[in-house]
Amino acid sequence: MQYFDENELLKLKKHRSKLLWVFGVTVGIYLLITAGLLTWYILLPYASPTHGVIKAIEFVLTGLVIIFLFVFMGIPFKRTNKNYKFCLHLQDGKREVSEGSFFEYDEDIQYQEGIDCKSLVFIEWNKYKKDYFERKVLVFYDKPFPEIPQAQDVRYVTQGNFLISYEFISPDEKTQKIEEQAPNRIEWDDSDDDIQKI
Repeated sequence: MQYFDENELLKLKKHRSKLLWVFGVTVGIYLLITAGLLTWYILLPYASPTHGVIKAIEFVLTGLVIIFLFVFMGIPFKRTNKNYKFCLHLQDGKREVSEGSFFEYDEDIQYQEGIDCKSLVFIEWNKYKKDYFERKVLVFYDKPFPEIPQAQDVRYVTQGNFLISYEFISPDEKTQKIEEQAPNRIEWDDSDDDIQKI
């Protein structure tokens, strides 16, 4: 089952372009109004009382535009841009396939390259240390968790410890793999009750 796909990147790219368009339109309107006020200011007679009104309008307008752009670009665009770059990286990076038994969902916020994440906890076998360990695989915080039954054996693909896709391992497949990896299976020969090593 695919957790991350190209549609995610396309949605973020579209949203990012929309935010940039709003930013450009806002700046364009501000510059047009400022140019108009400046022209009006220049054409007025010397020491006209309207000079103060034009300055006040310009100061208020500039303040509103700065506040809007700071809030608009500092929060939504920054967040969207980070998500977009992160997803772009997920497409090109080196991927790793692992297997583990699903243990629990972890709602605690973790950060991966500035992105809010939560995690799936798997129990995985370390073939070098010959022991089990907990592995946290990251997913997007604002997306729902993939539905995985507890103690379900899962094969998952990650990139930078972030979930790309996963599939459930059937009990038959797991049994077959254990049998293939067993170095000395013992079977009984019913004919003479002798133990034979295979």
